[in-house]
Amino acid sequence: MFWRPDIQKLVNSGKIKKVYRYLRHRKPDVRIEAFNTLYNLYKDDPEAIEKLRVSLKDKDRMVKNNAVMSFARLGDTSVLEELYKIVAKGGIDEQIDVLRLLPHYYTRDDEKITAILALGLNAKRFSIQLEAIRSIGDMRIDSMAYYLFDFTNHPNSKVRLESVIALGKLKNPICIDYLKGALTDSSPDVRKAAEYSLKSLDTPEAIEALRDAPFMLMVKNMNESVAKRLVTVKNIGKTRKVIGLPLLHKACFDEYKNVRIEAIKSIALLKEQSSVDILLGLLGDTFHDVRIEAVKALSRYDSPRVLEALNKAKNDSNSNVATEAKKAYYSMNIRLNRKKE
Repeated sequence: MFWRPDIQKLVNSGKIKKVYRYLRHRKPDVRIEAFNTLYNLYKDDPEAIEKLRVSLKDKDRMVKNNAVMSFARLGDTSVLEELYKIVAKGGIDEQIDVLRLLPHYYTRDDEKITAILALGLNAKRFSIQLEAIRSIGDMRIDSMAYYLFDFTNHPNSKVRLESVIALGKLKNPICIDYLKGALTDSSPDVRKAAEYSLKSLDTPEAIEALRDAPFMLMVKNMNESVAKRLVTVKNIGKTRKVIGLPLLHKACFDEYKNVRIEAIKSIALLKEQSSVDILLGLLGDTFHDVRIEAVKALSRYDSPRVLEALNKAKNDSNSNVATEAKKAYYSMNIRLNRKKE
């Protein structure tokens, strides 16, 4: 059995200087134990805690990250760059720990915090994305509302739920349409959270949406059978009810392709600029007939950005989509060139 220093015994006997020396011990686990012991003793003593910064440069990843996380719990902004690196390349548990501690020890004013949270949102694992979403909501970073919009249509209901809750906490009026759409989510928990978040925003538009009988009737129908949803999305377009646009946007993520197709057709009739991002995303839909409708709808929105997307769609794996995209591209290109003249 290998000998191991009894750090707690050294502390009890007052040999603190010797414990400091173990911060450079050859074994990483001893260095971690020495650091944690000294940290717990002196975390309220700014002068003493400075001596522990040597561990922030430790060559062992576990020792270094342990020190970084400990200084982060003191609200130390000098370790934010290291926290970013942990979220970028650390283990899953480490990434989650970083995202969880941010709301407790830092303020929303630092741009580095925003960068860390944005990195968490782009993680491949939804468990990490969840923590980033929660922290954005808890820190009330209203400038990051835009980052959460796509998550309201995420395949995982937990992610949708947390994003809707976070949007309610941000109290940013630009969230309203997405929260309206979430009123028709397939998950009852998400629908309930959307209603609560709209009430939390407490703006005339948000409250009016919940009190608007025709709108809430549309919401009710969108939460029923496929047939009801189909009729509802068709009627929104035929009657040009712009108030139903958020519901159409949400319907573009419906599990049934026919609902998605009819939603796209109605969006094309309303021709609102806020629909462009949704339509662009649908160019990557699994079903070619959905992609064709997306191309047709986009052909109504003349802009260099849409033109570029149509140019890419000309190479679609389905010949019908590619043909429709070519027609739309060339027609739009002519119109845009005429506007330049």
